[in-house]
Amino acid sequence: MEFERTVEYQDGELILMEGGESDRNIYVLLEGQARVTKETDKGQVTLALLEEGDIFGEVSFLAQKYGARSASIAARGNVKIGILDRAKLSNEYKNLSPLFQKILKDLAERFSDTTALASRLAARRMERPSLERRETKRSNPLLAMRIQVTYVTLELGAQQTYQGVLMDLARTGMGLALITTSFSESSHPLGAKFEFQFTLPGKPMIRVPGQIVWVRAMGGQKARMGVKFTDPNPYLRKLVEEFLQNFTDQ
Repeated sequence: MEFERTVEYQDGELILMEGGESDRNIYVLLEGQARVTKETDKGQVTLALLEEGDIFGEVSFLAQKYGARSASIAARGNVKIGILDRAKLSNEYKNLSPLFQKILKDLAERFSDTTALASRLAARRMERPSLERRETKRSNPLLAMRIQVTYVTLELGAQQTYQGVLMDLARTGMGLALITTSFSESSHPLGAKFEFQFTLPGKPMIRVPGQIVWVRAMGGQKARMGVKFTDPNPYLRKLVEEFLQNFTDQ
C-alpha cells in the first residue's frame, strides 16, 4: 500500500470525531487498536473494535460524497495509522465502469444505514429491561444454576484471576455471556484476552481461551460481559451441545 503519510496517536486520543466533516480519506490501522463509538440519546455505545490491518473511512469515499462522520474512532493504547494516497485511489475509482461505481455507492449507503440501526439497537439494550426481558432473565436455567466461571488474564507477567457467573452459553460452543463482579475499564477492555474455565454438571472442566467482545457496566465492579472463544474445538462443541440438549429435554 502507498500512503500519503502516517500519523501516531496516544491512548484515548480521537482519530475521527462523530459529526465532523468527512475528508473522504481512507485509513489503515498499522499499529495498535481503535474503538468505534456513537452517541445516542441513551449514551455512548461501542460499535466495533478495530485491529491492526483494518481499514476505515472507506464509506464516504465509496459513496463519493462529503458529509458528517457517523461515528467516532479513538485510539486504544499507542496507535499508528496510514492515510492512503487519495489521488491514486480516485484515479483507480474513475476507471471502474459506471455500473460498478453505482454498486459500490449503494453498498456504502447500505452500510451507513446498517451502522445507524446497530447503534439504535445497542442504545435500546441500555434501557431499563422490560417485564418480558426480566421474566426471561428469571427463567434462564443456566443463570439459576449459578455456574461459576473462573478466568485468568493471558498477558505474560501480569496474570490476574477473576470470577463470574455463567449467564448464557452459545450452542455452537463459540462463546459465553457471564456476570462478573470484578469489572474495571482497565482490566476488562474490549478485546482483552483471558483463559476461561467452568464445569458443567456431569461434564469435565472446560478450559478455553477467549476475548471480550461486549461489556455492559452494571454499577460498582459488576458487569455483563460477552466472550468469544478464540480456540474452539470439536470436543468443546460436543460438550456444550450435549449439555444444552440434556437441559432442554429435562
